[in-house]
Amino acid sequence: MEHSFVILVMIDIVDSTKTTEKLGDFKMSQKMRLYDRISRGLLIKWNGLEIDRTDGYLLIFETMREALEYSTEYHKLVEQHLGFQSRIGIHAGVVIMHSNDSFFVSRGAKPIEIEGIQKSVCARIMSLAQGGQTLLSNRAGQIAKSIRGHLKMADIGTWVFKGVKKPMQLYTISWSEKRLRIPKETSKVKLCVRPKLTPKQKRARDIRRYIIYPTLLTSVYWALNIATILLIVYPFNDSLKTVKTFLDFSPELLDFATYINFFDWLKQWLSQYVSFFSVP
Repeated sequence: MEHSFVILVMIDIVDSTKTTEKLGDFKMSQKMRLYDRISRGLLIKWNGLEIDRTDGYLLIFETMREALEYSTEYHKLVEQHLGFQSRIGIHAGVVIMHSNDSFFVSRGAKPIEIEGIQKSVCARIMSLAQGGQTLLSNRAGQIAKSIRGHLKMADIGTWVFKGVKKPMQLYTISWSEKRLRIPKETSKVKLCVRPKLTPKQKRARDIRRYIIYPTLLTSVYWALNIATILLIVYPFNDSLKTVKTFLDFSPELLDFATYINFFDWLKQWLSQYVSFFSVP
């Protein structure tokens, strides 16, 4: 056994059981054969090592750049050719690695095993990701910041993992901003500190707070005032209870006599309204 610092990548296909039930075992097995060809072909391209396979993969890489390139290309190819969406978690840490005896390997055991808390943390991070997302631990995110290239990256806050004492800041990374959203909490991963707003998010918040919301409130206020004025002017009778009869009544509103007394009242009301806001 030996301790090694590695980049852990854990992958899971979203709703794989539901997809198998929908397609049937035979069609799903055909898709999974193509899935394996894509995933393992990319491993050769980006110098990764397969540790385990279930509905997805547990992989290790020597560098963060190779792990990010693999994850990005994996998402694109699997979604394009198979229509599968996957969640990916990336973590960097020290794990315990050991190899199994060739006799046990011949009986189906994995050639290489990895153990340690870092493996469990990576699984928690992966479980939090939504379909099409790649999430990174704090350590992985710090490494990725300097070598991410064209990829976009966002802070998604600090999270608490079940069974892990210390909360951890997480990041999401992708070629598309639409995939940088904050994921939903799960039973085993909870959000404890929300991320800081970016300058773009602050501008959007200020526009909503100081322009959109006041404009809506002002519009509602004046709509209520106009409705009040109309209720005072129009006779309170059954002929105005429906839109049709209101339209039938509307020609009478063109008669100046209907308004002659109302204009005097409106002038007085407006003068009081203006004087209320005027500086003495």
